[in-house]
Amino acid sequence: MAKKNKAKPPEQVPKKPSKLNEMDIQVNELGQIERNFDIDKINQFLNENVPDKKFSDEK
Repeated sequence: MAKKNKAKPPEQVPKKPSKLNEMDIQVNELGQIERNFDIDKINQFLNENVPDKKFSDEK
């Protein structure tokens, strides 16, 4: 009896916050990061949306 190949589900693209829709970051074939966004704006976004582990009270 031949094995049946199960169809793989389509790859799901994670949803991005609306602030990130205009940002495009890629790594080229030399391993260099290419972006179309100012690094200061990226840092500002991360400061607003990602908690800093160094300042948490958990030990």
